[in-house]
Amino acid sequence: MELRGADLLKEWRTGKFRTVYYLFGAESAAKADAVIKLKELFKPEDFNLREFTGDPASEAPAAVSECLTLPVFAKRRLVIVRSPKIPAEARAVFAEYLKSPSPTTTLVLLSEDKKPEKRDALAAAAAAAGAVGIFAPLSPEEAVERLRAEARKAGKVLAPEAAELLVGEAGTDWSILNGELEKLLLFVGKAAAIGVDAVLPCLGHRQSADPWTLEKLVQGRDLKACLVYLAEAFTGTKPDEIVFRGLALIRGGFLKQLKAKRMLKAGLSQRDIEVRVRIFYDGDFFSRLDHVTEERLRRDLRLCLEVETDLKSKSWLDAKLELERLVVELCTPSSKLAPI
Repeated sequence: MELRGADLLKEWRTGKFRTVYYLFGAESAAKADAVIKLKELFKPEDFNLREFTGDPASEAPAAVSECLTLPVFAKRRLVIVRSPKIPAEARAVFAEYLKSPSPTTTLVLLSEDKKPEKRDALAAAAAAAGAVGIFAPLSPEEAVERLRAEARKAGKVLAPEAAELLVGEAGTDWSILNGELEKLLLFVGKAAAIGVDAVLPCLGHRQSADPWTLEKLVQGRDLKACLVYLAEAFTGTKPDEIVFRGLALIRGGFLKQLKAKRMLKAGLSQRDIEVRVRIFYDGDFFSRLDHVTEERLRRDLRLCLEVETDLKSKSWLDAKLELERLVVELCTPSSKLAPI
């Protein structure tokens, strides 16, 4: 069985603990938080908890031995194996154990891989005996909502545009965003509302000078500028982090344009549209809008969704190359496009 991070937490809160959890995903902070929460809910005594953080090739037999040990004065024991990469020999040891796992032990394996390979025998064994957990990166929309929810817990109201600015500048990695939010809460002090004016002075992690640069460049169909921007964005970062954030920004930009087109037809003023569609610091939005049709916007949105679906379902695709190909197609004049 494959579960998302939120699903795992719901399960643990009910007191259900499977014999194995194999955790994947680029969100290392989310995985670490999940393990902390599991330990809190599991409440193992020291003698019913073992954690392995060394070389998995040499520690795998010892970890399995711990799994086969009966719990002391408890119903279950917890064994955690933390390793960026589990080598083939260790995977074989764990896969063999999972053919007949101890019903009184919960084994947790952590991997830095984005998701399991289709031919991964250990992942297949874990899915059959327990669950594979996937901690996917937050989308920009999810990151904005989580920031606002965490701010509410602290008794603050984080404005939507302030949250969007924070995500646009710092990215969607929750470990970074959480740190930025903590600084922001200290900065505003007793003030109940947090706006854009509070975010800008506080940002310590900035990905770009303008968080909406890619959205604007693609809306303007400026191919050369888009490719230059992407080349700089990919430098020194994990491609997946840039690709999925980029797809969300591009898709969001087209949705804004499509909504604005329809609102203009309905007779709304540009100022009303800016407020309703949440257009910030973009004086050229409507001039770019004049050069694109609704039909083209619908076509481009379908392309974005197709690429995102392919990347999530076909692990062999090169995410960076697929995004660059998409941008080339999006910036190609309508007269030169093949029908889809």
